[in-house]
Amino acid sequence: MGLTAMEIAALRMLIASVFLVPVLFAMGMGKRFEEGAGRNSLRFFRISRRGLFWSALVGFFGLALASATYYAAIEHIGMSTSSVLMCTSPMFGVVLGRLLYGEGITSQKIISLVFNVMGCAFAVTGGVFEIGSISPIGVGMGICSGLMGCLLTMFSKAATRYAHPLTVVFYGFTAGAVLLFCFANPFTAVARGVPSEFYWVAAAFGLLPTVLAYLFYMTGLSKGLEASEVPVIASFETVTAVVLGVVLFKEPFGMGKLIGVCLALVSIDIMSFDMAEQRRKLMKRARPMQRLCEVSATRQKTAQG
Repeated sequence: MGLTAMEIAALRMLIASVFLVPVLFAMGMGKRFEEGAGRNSLRFFRISRRGLFWSALVGFFGLALASATYYAAIEHIGMSTSSVLMCTSPMFGVVLGRLLYGEGITSQKIISLVFNVMGCAFAVTGGVFEIGSISPIGVGMGICSGLMGCLLTMFSKAATRYAHPLTVVFYGFTAGAVLLFCFANPFTAVARGVPSEFYWVAAAFGLLPTVLAYLFYMTGLSKGLEASEVPVIASFETVTAVVLGVVLFKEPFGMGKLIGVCLALVSIDIMSFDMAEQRRKLMKRARPMQRLCEVSATRQKTAQG
């Protein structure tokens, strides 16, 4: 539609911020949030310094720089290779989860991670890894995009400790938009003229895959999920993109993509599986049998005595 990728990213975050303004006003005046604080239209715009700090980091690194480095990688090494390098995000997630939040690195996470990286790579490329001229800058930008995507999770987990998830989303998008507007101004391209359908497409783009998606993302983080688990679970986005590409845009769907989708789904299932809870249930079921064995052993000793 006449806009560069950076201009679209900047406009997307600005539109998302604008959409959230009436939502936060309505939430502040709603009965659901009335208890203990009274109705106040500005209540969900208020945020502590720590909350604002972490929300700004979400916007700068997890949103703006993630987009900028990804688009820079595409210019140097193409979309396919850039997408594969962005799949390194779960790897960074396991390491940073350990360093920042003391989360354990278990065999379950490692197995899930291996399946996830392989699955996303196959789902994106279809198993055809075409590497032309290697650009160190492009590879570096692609890996950085994976790191920035991981930092979105790390900083969001901290931010939701100090503010409502929707408040974090609002300030994160605002900070991201401010940073991106320093490098790209979409209004210049809009002023030159855009197709008539541009406005409703931009509005839908800002609302559905942006506001709603990140609201669910932040809400999930605020419910106690480990930060190192989230990038793997969020990779369902890759599966969805592949399926929508096939259904809506008639993209080819070969054996390579099928294997990738299956591996990605298996990795999510492995990461979501609660080993500790299953162990507790198994032990609970085994207790009656253990008691029966103890009673039987006691009777045998008594009979022998």
